[in-house]
Amino acid sequence: MSGIYGIYHYDGAPVSPHWLERMRSAMAYYGPQGGANRIEDSIALGHLRLEISPEDPFEKQPCEGTRGLVVSAARLDNRQELLDAFDIAPGDTAETPDGCLVSLAFDRWGEDVAIRLQGDWAIAGWNRRERRLFLARDAHGSGILYLYEGKGFLAFASSLKALLALPGIVKEPEPLRLAQVLVSWQHDAELTAYKGFRRLVWAQALAIGPDGQSRSWTYWSHLGRDLLNYRRDEDYEEAFLEHYARAVRNCLRTSKRISVMLSGGRDSGSVTALAAPLLAGQGRELVAYTSVPVFPPDGARVNRLGHEWDQAHATAAMAGVNVRHIPIDAAEYGVIEGIEYHLNIHDGPSHAAGNHFWIQAILERAVRDDSGILLTGQMGNGTVSWAGNGSALLHLLAGRPTLAWQTLLHAESNPWLTFKRQIFKPAVTPGRRALRRMRQPGGQPWRAYSALNPDVARQLDLDARMRAAGYDPTFTFSSLADLRPLFFRPAWSIGAGLWSEIGAMHGISILDPTSNLALLEFLLRVPDSQFRRQGRTSSLLRRSFCGRLPEPVLDGRRKGLQSADLGHRVLKQLPVVKQCLDTIDRSPAARDMLDVTRMRKCLEDLTIKVDPANSAAAGSILARGLGVGLFLDRFL
Repeated sequence: MSGIYGIYHYDGAPVSPHWLERMRSAMAYYGPQGGANRIEDSIALGHLRLEISPEDPFEKQPCEGTRGLVVSAARLDNRQELLDAFDIAPGDTAETPDGCLVSLAFDRWGEDVAIRLQGDWAIAGWNRRERRLFLARDAHGSGILYLYEGKGFLAFASSLKALLALPGIVKEPEPLRLAQVLVSWQHDAELTAYKGFRRLVWAQALAIGPDGQSRSWTYWSHLGRDLLNYRRDEDYEEAFLEHYARAVRNCLRTSKRISVMLSGGRDSGSVTALAAPLLAGQGRELVAYTSVPVFPPDGARVNRLGHEWDQAHATAAMAGVNVRHIPIDAAEYGVIEGIEYHLNIHDGPSHAAGNHFWIQAILERAVRDDSGILLTGQMGNGTVSWAGNGSALLHLLAGRPTLAWQTLLHAESNPWLTFKRQIFKPAVTPGRRALRRMRQPGGQPWRAYSALNPDVARQLDLDARMRAAGYDPTFTFSSLADLRPLFFRPAWSIGAGLWSEIGAMHGISILDPTSNLALLEFLLRVPDSQFRRQGRTSSLLRRSFCGRLPEPVLDGRRKGLQSADLGHRVLKQLPVVKQCLDTIDRSPAARDMLDVTRMRKCLEDLTIKVDPANSAAAGSILARGLGVGLFLDRFL
């Protein structure tokens, strides 16, 4: 995606061109095809252009509208709807970029514009008459916006680098965010690794006026929808495929090569199964990349699939002859280099530190293959392949007796299995969770998989914060809670924005059809009995893609495990990893935040034996700890 940036001095001071240039320069990689900015006394807006769609070369931002100035980074899914709304003649559509449509939408609907836009987007609109700045992100958060409020001003940008480049900025680590990374608490999408710098949460809008008074609000919610009541199962399947195919088609709007990150699972598999025929109809190929281990996948337990090539290749072969399937073993990429790669792009560590090396390998291969779009299925677990709650007890406790009865009707034919899965298991899960808590020192379950120093956790009151946020560090979420809404809480995840940033660094758009808003709106209205029946999870996708995906993929019970050879990869870099641990140990900030002794013990255990337990610790304790430690070392 393209990038946007700007500064608003709500105290009335003029914007310094030097400040704006520092922001533009820091995030210049967002605009390989150029860009422009504009200053009007106390407001400045800038745009950097990445040309992917056929209309992008006609993009000229900032846009001047009837309300004022607008900049946006946008790839719209409801483009035709907006073209019709603004009476744009068919002959003019080819030269009407998405940014122009966003500007026209802001002119017509003002601060209600967010509910009119679908796709991946971020917008900054300046209301000249009211001297009011409006900011918003899309409902899934692919269009990322970082914020920094200083004395008398608010700055925003698609890249944190632009804000860190502002003169006089004090750069301090944010301990709470770093602790969240270390315990895999990724569900605070506002905090960044730098104190005072934050993200605008997805599905959120913010407006700030000349007095510095601001208002923020959530403009989209998953709540409040009536369930569909189709007569036949086939009606749900047909409607699902129609919405899903349209979502995939919306992501193919480019003349450049299109590729996909293909695992052995159903999410990226279903994206591939829909994209390949659509591209074949245009005489185009789809390039599929699958991460494969270069060493034995000894990190995978018996219930996990450590080598996904066979299933992924079966999907690619079934999708069409126009699919070129390429294994990516990332043999020349190191775990430490992958962690540094992530830090350099995002200016902060990540809980998935053990996966960065193969992500880097796939992105750099996609660039070499001249891909313009890389498709993923990241949101699929909560949308297209939603497993279903499948708990009659859940519906009863929520006051939904009709749904409880429907769930029982579609449950297993075996009465014992029905009782076990519908009543017994949901009822005893809270007790299991409590037991796991008690087994860890101080009742802190995260200590089993984290390098966080317990003293820091106490100082931050981390466990109380987790409870207040409804976060379960045991990962045994109670079956008495409806888990699906967690996927759609605006503050739940930062993942989509991170993928956008990775894409921008490489001059490529990373798009996820499984997060399409119209598709999501449809799926939120589908009864749970369509997703889980007779003990079969993800039933709607499995039925709909019968004959479109291989049977081992549709019915596979083993989830794929990326980086299943992580333990061996760490040992390959043993001297480098030890050197990094020594570096962290010499950093007071890192030493205070981390239990370095525990990290060294993880490495020692790995040298004795590479097995699932030690490999898991290498990812959750060692790799995450290295990411946080190397980040903190940058402050010396």
